[in-house]
Amino acid sequence: MSMKKRNCRVYLVYLLVGIAMLTSVVGVVLIGNHYQQVAIDQARMNAETVTSLVDNARRSYSKVLSELKLQTTLVTGHKHAIKEGVIPNPATFSIELAKSVSSEKQRVWMYSYHPFPWRKTTAVPKNSHETEALIQLTANPKEPYIQILNEGSEKKFFYAKAIVMNDVSCVECHNNHPASAKVSWKLGDTRAVLATESNLEYEQKFSLWFIFGSISLFSLLCVVLYLRKNQEWLLSEIAGRTDPLTKIPNRISLSEQISQQFDHHKVEQKALGVMMIDIDNFKAINDNYGHDIGDKCIIAVANVLTAELRTNNDYVARWGGEEFLVLLHDTNIETAKAVADRLLGSIHKKKISKHSLSVTFSIGIAVADPNHVNSCEEIIQQADQALLKAKAAGKNCHVIHEGK
Repeated sequence: MSMKKRNCRVYLVYLLVGIAMLTSVVGVVLIGNHYQQVAIDQARMNAETVTSLVDNARRSYSKVLSELKLQTTLVTGHKHAIKEGVIPNPATFSIELAKSVSSEKQRVWMYSYHPFPWRKTTAVPKNSHETEALIQLTANPKEPYIQILNEGSEKKFFYAKAIVMNDVSCVECHNNHPASAKVSWKLGDTRAVLATESNLEYEQKFSLWFIFGSISLFSLLCVVLYLRKNQEWLLSEIAGRTDPLTKIPNRISLSEQISQQFDHHKVEQKALGVMMIDIDNFKAINDNYGHDIGDKCIIAVANVLTAELRTNNDYVARWGGEEFLVLLHDTNIETAKAVADRLLGSIHKKKISKHSLSVTFSIGIAVADPNHVNSCEEIIQQADQALLKAKAAGKNCHVIHEGK
């Protein structure tokens, strides 16, 4: 499998694991939001039920009270509990009914901008959301006001609806009452707010958190294991394509590279240069100085070739034994000659080991015109033929292949 395909597989694994982890996170968030919304819907239903009960009871009580006043001499007031013969007025009735249906989990109460004097400290808005509810319900009494309150680690559900002047008797009573804080009421005005506040509790599905968390951890574990295996493969791949002595690419790697370079240059209509390089008199070096010195000569040549590359697009590899092959990207004969001269000059400066041994090499050069060379094998053969001519010409020189 090529490096490109292997990298594609790695990217695919990253993508799949990323999708899996993102799906897990999104799933947890959506499930949490779902159960929170269920709790909100339940809290709203309870609030609507309680406030409707209190408001409907207030209306019914007010209507019955108006009819009874026409037939009897009823006395109403807010101190009905301490005065004989006094019954609660509709406002007092509503406030006391709201208290009676309140609980530890849900508080129900009424407040207004214009409470009677005896309620001026208890029946007025006491915070920003109560004030905002009164403002909005005064402007639009038909729609309830809802807000989710964050109080530390707790969330609360606040619900408020308008208490409206819905009949003439209410308007007349408040406008004519001697203690009324406002005497210009009209039908349809928002007299007060009936509010509820309850703890917003919803079930935490820890089993779902565990499931999605396990999926994420499993995905992460899979990618770690895959990347570890991929790293092992990569090291093995590099080792299989690297010459162990010189640490430069070997013939296997070169075969892939020259094929890709040749195809690229053919498409781009650019010339590809190939240098076949062979160390001169290498057998004699091994015989006279030993294979250790021979290895040092090979390493020295590899270092020179690598150091003298023009750009990262040029490529050098060990072809085998004492032979090397250099690919020159987008070149011409003059440039190839200049590079060859520079290589020959650089190797002359190298002295090997304590013997101060000088090393030379011969270079065969072929520059492939994409319109006249049919394959990378052909250009390698041309460079090899030029190398043989360089050897025959006395070595330590370069020869250009003269064919098309």
